[in-house]
Amino acid sequence: MDVRACLKKRQEIPMQTANCCLPAGGGRNRKPQRVDSAAQVSGGAPPRLRHALLRLAGALLLVLAVPVILQAQDETRDRRHRQLLERRAAILQSADRDLRSLQGWCQERGLDDAVGELQGLMQSLLVETENPELPRLVVPPVSEALTSDEHVWRQRLQKLREERAGEIYTLARSSLRAGFPSLAFSMIADVVRLDPDHKFARSVLGQEQFNDPTRREDPQYAGEWVSPFEKQMRSGSKPQIRHPEFGWIPAASVSRYENGQRPWKGDWISSEKEAELRRDFRNAWEIPSEHFLVRTNVSLEEGVQLSTKLEIFHAWLQQNFAAFFDTPKSLQERFEKAGRSATARKARPLEIHYYATRDEYQKRVAGKVPANIETNGLYWQPDRTCYFYRNPVKLDLSTLFHEATHQILDVATADARRAAARARAVKLRQRQAEEWILCQNANFWLIEGLACYFESFEADEAGNVSLGDPQYVRFETAWQRLLDPAYQFYLPAQQFFGLGKDEFQSHPQISPLYTQAAGYAHFLMNYEDGLYRDDLIELLAQVYRPDADQLLTEPSFSRIAGVGWTQLDQQYRDHMQNLEALSRSRKGENDVVQ
Repeated sequence: MDVRACLKKRQEIPMQTANCCLPAGGGRNRKPQRVDSAAQVSGGAPPRLRHALLRLAGALLLVLAVPVILQAQDETRDRRHRQLLERRAAILQSADRDLRSLQGWCQERGLDDAVGELQGLMQSLLVETENPELPRLVVPPVSEALTSDEHVWRQRLQKLREERAGEIYTLARSSLRAGFPSLAFSMIADVVRLDPDHKFARSVLGQEQFNDPTRREDPQYAGEWVSPFEKQMRSGSKPQIRHPEFGWIPAASVSRYENGQRPWKGDWISSEKEAELRRDFRNAWEIPSEHFLVRTNVSLEEGVQLSTKLEIFHAWLQQNFAAFFDTPKSLQERFEKAGRSATARKARPLEIHYYATRDEYQKRVAGKVPANIETNGLYWQPDRTCYFYRNPVKLDLSTLFHEATHQILDVATADARRAAARARAVKLRQRQAEEWILCQNANFWLIEGLACYFESFEADEAGNVSLGDPQYVRFETAWQRLLDPAYQFYLPAQQFFGLGKDEFQSHPQISPLYTQAAGYAHFLMNYEDGLYRDDLIELLAQVYRPDADQLLTEPSFSRIAGVGWTQLDQQYRDHMQNLEALSRSRKGENDVVQ
């Protein structure tokens, strides 16, 4: 039906019932003059029928008008988005012109080093990096000891960088107010590229300026940009440093630690004596870091190793699953907090308990899991703590990353699910909100599958990460159970994705389901260079942060990705076949090396 014709027809029908019960002329005692256009529509139908027809006609016109209104809103939003992007480009182009002008000025005066530095800066502004490495050190003031020309060009550079960065930051705030938080956040990278010391932009990124008192006399040191946690640890009358072996310890105590001494109740004892005392978990070592608190009775050094790996894992998740963590609301909160003088509320660290023996672990988790179920690790949601124990053969962190995945995703989104539970209670007219159960009716494979996938996470001391090794046991078993007739098990995608928590956990083939979940996580993360990765993250976000308009239904991956279930079945098989070939080829290479 032609919408314009409908709107024209609407104009031709004199619908004057909006004010039909108001007295003409505003007098209180006059009889209302009703202009009943329903009679024209209904041909003299009875009053009730006329009113029904009138309501139906109004509803129909509303239905026809809504798409037009929404289309107009979308067009306005798109136009505003384009305007913001165009303004952003214009500011960057102006910055480029300013830099080229300054570069020409330097060339005329033979300042070759300045010309090269400006060229590098212009190149950095042209190339957009998704996760740029930001300079840590604050740029020192322009030295008065420089030659006249050197002093002039550096001051001009500093001024133009500050001015253009200020314009971009103002535009970022405008983007936020216009309802484009992701665009606003992306502009922060532009701000810092232009002016690395823009304090509000650094605040949005969660960084603060710190001045190390031990470098007060260094003329080349003007401070550094660090996290609030690091600033706190390095400040005060007893500043700490992060030792690669012992973690955060008082700077004044480094030599004692390195000589085998340890603090204990106001005194110093040998490291051997400390190890004996801390064997009791009540005296466990506590290793604080940016996001975690590791408690362990294994050793201080091993606890620091775990803490370091966990921080690398946390940073990787934040960077590669940004769409899950950086919601529009969280991005807006970052901007609102920027520049506030008040100290932000410190987030409670994620707690990890790492026991020396399996027996200790089992005693600690007794009552948290059924007695007939054997576990190697546990994330216990009520106390937000991960529990696991040391492998006596080798340091195996697969269980740690599995449980930490549950912990990080859960804690980051707990408030959203509590709000969803309250909204659902209102919708269902419940007296008390019931706890929101993740994937109660569908998609439960995702919770365990992704955790199983991250068991393969590995990181070296430099922070280099590897993930999804085809030879990892979960993935090898996944392709074997799909492709090898001796082990064959496969639940079609539509049925598999449709399993809720109870159906999944009580399934007679629970072990093969875990294997298939790991396989599907690998598939959706890596198939065709990550074709479905964003869709997987979107599903994860909808599961952990329920949509207020979809509280009574589970999200559908098929709908999110726009792909049919049968097609997913075939693509999963293709991926597993490729995984098998890759795994076998790597095994062959290893056999040759041996």
